[in-house]
Amino acid sequence: MRFRFDMDKTLAAAGYLLSLGGGRCSILKLVKMLYYADRMALECWHRTITGDAFYSLPEGPIVSTAYDLMKGIGPKNLQERWFCFVQPRQGNTIALKQMPDTAFLSQAEKETLEASFRKISSMSNVSAWMHTFPEWENPKGSSKRIEPKTVLRLLTPLTDEQISAIEEEVAKATFMEDRFCAPAGGCGARHEVLVA
Repeated sequence: MRFRFDMDKTLAAAGYLLSLGGGRCSILKLVKMLYYADRMALECWHRTITGDAFYSLPEGPIVSTAYDLMKGIGPKNLQERWFCFVQPRQGNTIALKQMPDTAFLSQAEKETLEASFRKISSMSNVSAWMHTFPEWENPKGSSKRIEPKTVLRLLTPLTDEQISAIEEEVAKATFMEDRFCAPAGGCGARHEVLVA
């Protein structure tokens, strides 16, 4: 199961979370808040907010493209857009430069992001908590992909047949988006890439 990475929604979600924390946050907590929000969305709606790929790292699960953008090592066109709204990292902290357009987020998605913020923002050891997630596997110093269907299987009562049907729906939607959503660059442009 592969979702389409949505840069607009990722920027909106990151900006929304940063704004809830007064405009700045540690990279660790921001990437964990995005992951947890995407995980909740997947469990509830069988889709994620960002479309990003999930990976297990030694510090717990993450959303990978957003994490690279936070570190300043994302794909060049996406990194340029990120830096239109988010300042380059200062140590392990990042801060908002200007608020991205949050109209890309539904009210339900905003509420999910708020729930993630409330859960994680004051947590002293978020990595240890996320090590308890059943989908996380210790990658032993490396990284390991977490399949969305694995998360669905672990967190929902869905049958394998139902999960396969969701996979088919996602594949059809991704095909249509690949065909009709032309990528574009720049600070104001919509840009999506398929996360492989």
